[in-house]
Amino acid sequence: MEPLRPGDPRQIGPHRLEARLGSGGMGRVFLGASPGGRRVAVKVIEAAHAEDPRYRRRFAREIDAARRVGGFHTAPVVDADPDAPEPWLATAFIPGPSLREVVAARGPLGRDDLRALAAGLAEGLTAIHGHGLVHRDLKPENVIMAADGPRIIDFGVARAADATSLTSAGVVVGTYAFMAPEQVLGGAAGPPADVFSFGCLLAFAATGKGPFDAGTIPAIVHRVLNDAPELEAVPDVLRTLVSVCLAKDPAARPTVRQVLDHLTDPDAGALPKPSLAALLSAPSVEPETLDDHAAANEPTHPAATMVATRQYAPPPVPLTPPVDVRRRALLIGGGAAVAAAAIGVPAALLLTGSDGEKAPAKKSSRLVSFVSPVKTLSGHTQGVRNIAFSPDGRYLASGSDDSTVIIWDVAAGNAARTLRGHTSSVLGVAFSPDGRTVASAALDRTVRLWDAGTGTLRRTLPTEQFGPLSLAFSPDGRFLAGCNPDIWIWDAASGRKLRTLTGSGNAGMDDVAFSPDGRTVAAVTDGFYKRAPGSSVLMYDPATGRRTRTLVGHKDSVRALAFLPDDRTCASGGNEGIVRIWDFPAGRTTATITVGGGVIRSLAVTPDGRTLATGNSDRTVRLFDLATRAPAGTLTGPASGIESVKVSPDGSLIAAGSGEGSTADPAVYLWKAR
Repeated sequence: MEPLRPGDPRQIGPHRLEARLGSGGMGRVFLGASPGGRRVAVKVIEAAHAEDPRYRRRFAREIDAARRVGGFHTAPVVDADPDAPEPWLATAFIPGPSLREVVAARGPLGRDDLRALAAGLAEGLTAIHGHGLVHRDLKPENVIMAADGPRIIDFGVARAADATSLTSAGVVVGTYAFMAPEQVLGGAAGPPADVFSFGCLLAFAATGKGPFDAGTIPAIVHRVLNDAPELEAVPDVLRTLVSVCLAKDPAARPTVRQVLDHLTDPDAGALPKPSLAALLSAPSVEPETLDDHAAANEPTHPAATMVATRQYAPPPVPLTPPVDVRRRALLIGGGAAVAAAAIGVPAALLLTGSDGEKAPAKKSSRLVSFVSPVKTLSGHTQGVRNIAFSPDGRYLASGSDDSTVIIWDVAAGNAARTLRGHTSSVLGVAFSPDGRTVASAALDRTVRLWDAGTGTLRRTLPTEQFGPLSLAFSPDGRFLAGCNPDIWIWDAASGRKLRTLTGSGNAGMDDVAFSPDGRTVAAVTDGFYKRAPGSSVLMYDPATGRRTRTLVGHKDSVRALAFLPDDRTCASGGNEGIVRIWDFPAGRTTATITVGGGVIRSLAVTPDGRTLATGNSDRTVRLFDLATRAPAGTLTGPASGIESVKVSPDGSLIAAGSGEGSTADPAVYLWKAR
């Protein structure tokens, strides 16, 4: 707040002006007094901009939006004249600093204040969306930390900025770092975009910086579109919620009503009474209302942001998840594994339903529960690439980028033995049906057969060009199959290679599995070369090598495959974030499930065939009821994208290996499945 300047008006409409609150590219904001003596904030659009009909329409929409929402959630409109030579808007003056000023003056908010902020913002956004509006410009400057709770302000006049302002730090901090991916890409921004910005705001309040902060606009844009957010410092009580709000896919984010229901759920623990008033005592923080006074330091590029408040249509089509090229890089290079950064945060909640070719499953109005691991198996020094349960469920084998295989005693949670001999990343592991043999495959272009009881190496099987990405034994134990880039079939007893199943063209194969009756071996193909038979499921008779079926329907690389116990149904998924359910003898899709967890890297089905588990690049394992295709829960905890998910033979446990590369999460996680 500062005194009026010589060129400033002394009165706007009936309101006497007392001080300047701020100014920006579009206009100025003043502290004023109504005829009755009540304090108001008066926003005035400069005459030069008022000559542009577009700005007048946007300003009129802002007035309408603020009037429609009102209540405790915004600064209520008390007067306005959008048709004046210099259009103006007067709102009730809300004493209090912005969220950015609070964090700058006092540092990140504490645990209780964060939960109060989250609930207040969710309540405000619920009201905004309930009136058919999307704010589209949520950022720390647009949240006023009033004594009775946060208020959301500035319903969207796009600010003018010249080309040079694009490189200013204000743009980087003030706009792009809080924008949803679909906004960055210039697409439709519906309510999910506000949810993404809500997640960014909470991360900022908890850490003092945005979850995608970087030094330049291109770097921020890249991080928003491709990278996981930095959430290590967000308290556990909110970290998982923030993570799911920051899902790249709009369809994977919760609604603000779901967020509010979750935050106020008695089972989740009572919310503390807001203590935000205590934050207002910092003498160095000046109160503010509308955020145009920050615009001079934080200009917004109108073509890139389009932040005008608007009425929204149905939610936008989900973005295609980023292409996961890491396995393809392994296939082509045949060398060291591609490193992935460990984020060190629990994964997101499961919030989406399905969109299958049958009638879609009804979406829950509440957040689907998220579940923490019951046990963590620690012993590897690098990321875990593949896991497998023994037939009796007592043991679990894990292969890692540290070149070892560990056989774990599941009940004890200890390593029973460590298998050493590979010279590079172990990409695939499998138990034989009798439990006596563990097979492992690595980038060193070998498959090794180990005595599961003693850890003794029995046999080394050379491969032709690359190390298999996946291994599977046939149900009767006769065959061992591996893939990358073809399917190789070995005699499991002698180790003799029986046949090579080709037919993938230029596509690589990423996952291999046998049907429960052993009559079919199948592998999924990537879409690297964007031509058939890429992005499909290839099925063969393992005894003859004859191709029996090609399942076509995916539009991008397929990464994962699982058979159901009925000998007729299988599931596949990959870069699209969509699972296809197949009647594979008939060669047709019977249903699809939109997972919403980024790239699907692994699939597993419970022994009763009722539940599908997906391992996802967003660090979650997501569960679906296969009868209804409805979400059935989300398993969280790993700090890197899930590489392998398996269900124990008795269906009581779900296990996941997380991470790829030297800095990835090296643990194996276990959850109760029922």
